[in-house]
Amino acid sequence: MTDRLLLLARGRRVGVALLGAGAAAALVVGVLAVPGPVVTAEPGAVEVTPVRATQSLVCGGPILGLSRGPEPEIIAVGETVRRSAGEGLVERAVSDSDAVGGGAAIVELPAEAPADDVAATERQELDEAELRGLAVAECLPPAPTSWLVGGSTTTGRSSTIVLSNPGEVAATVDLAVWGADGPLDTAGTSGLIVPPGAQRVIPLSGIAPDEASPVVGVTSRGGSVAATLQQSTIIGLEPAGVDVVTPVAAPSQRVVIPVLPVVDSEGLAVAAAALGAIDVSTVLRLLVPGDEAADVTVSLLPDTGGEGAALTARVEPGAVIDLALGELADGDYSVIIDATAPVVAAARASVASDAGIDSAWFTAAPPLDDADGDILLAVAPGAGARLHLVAPDDAAIVTVDGALIELGPRSRASLELAGSTAPVMIVSGEVRASISYLTDAGLASSRILAPVAAPRPITVFP
Repeated sequence: MTDRLLLLARGRRVGVALLGAGAAAALVVGVLAVPGPVVTAEPGAVEVTPVRATQSLVCGGPILGLSRGPEPEIIAVGETVRRSAGEGLVERAVSDSDAVGGGAAIVELPAEAPADDVAATERQELDEAELRGLAVAECLPPAPTSWLVGGSTTTGRSSTIVLSNPGEVAATVDLAVWGADGPLDTAGTSGLIVPPGAQRVIPLSGIAPDEASPVVGVTSRGGSVAATLQQSTIIGLEPAGVDVVTPVAAPSQRVVIPVLPVVDSEGLAVAAAALGAIDVSTVLRLLVPGDEAADVTVSLLPDTGGEGAALTARVEPGAVIDLALGELADGDYSVIIDATAPVVAAARASVASDAGIDSAWFTAAPPLDDADGDILLAVAPGAGARLHLVAPDDAAIVTVDGALIELGPRSRASLELAGSTAPVMIVSGEVRASISYLTDAGLASSRILAPVAAPRPITVFP
């Protein structure tokens, strides 16, 4: 007999015993045994819209170099120009920097501001004895993790990690560096303190000397930091480019770089041969930071339409590789990377002009979709800006200040933009977006980041 049947049988015996004891007791048992009506109370629901928090973006500041003399110091060289957008924004400076004259700008949108979104972009053109080129970078929200893909510390190449803390709490930062031969043993890169309202500057050559293909992972505890990597190049005695590399948040199995420009490849080859430059060709840098190898498919979508080119590679874990893309015809490409394990990636392109050679790293951009609403762009001051859009999977529709752009599945498009403007973009579907800048000064780019969403109503139950 099962437990349930035994319980029922016992219940019947109890019922018989109670009836034998008297009718009154039986009546009580009968009343208790009959199920009554179920009464429930619906709690009152209240819809509440949370107060929007202050939004902060960090603009990393000017290009850094070394002073002359017997005891050279890291110094800021020149000044940046900036376009900030967002009604009610305020700006303040982070002037406590390891670099003489260095520091960051903080662009904030207070909670009480009438706008819901803020954006900012910095730009700098240099034509100095040791620094020449064009650098543009979007201003970043501070983050607990960042991955910087780009740069080099071989002869004539200088890479500098810049960590800015806009908050009120000190950040404890750990750096990890990977190279062509795997993870590097970098003593003294754990527990770096970035005080609140301060900027730390760490020359990468001091922790990863003579590394041609570095990737840097940044992790912070306590406060969050905005991390960038500055790169400058001298070939012989000639300055050959400056750049600011901005980070991705985490490795991913899908990486999309909205634009990789290939500009006058023949002219670049002639200029590179004249200088003896061997690291200005178009490459894709990849790292699998996990423990398992990844099978990687790289799709290159041209601006002329069509399927474009594709290549495959097996990338071993822990070792950075630079895939040569030197056979591409001139034009703009979007790079779509699909991998069987999470990767980080960026692409390098270079351009030659009468002024010299300049190189830039093009970083992966985050997805933008319908849920982002109005996306505010900040186009850096100056000429040469072009918006690039790619739909990596399905078709999408984008409007930029009312101008309609229709994207088919796995296709790209571009649109010229005026400098120092703040157009509004609305997306239906999913796209990735960035802005390239091309002038006689050089080549650069900035990404369009997903906006910090305005608070949406939530239902609260008492």
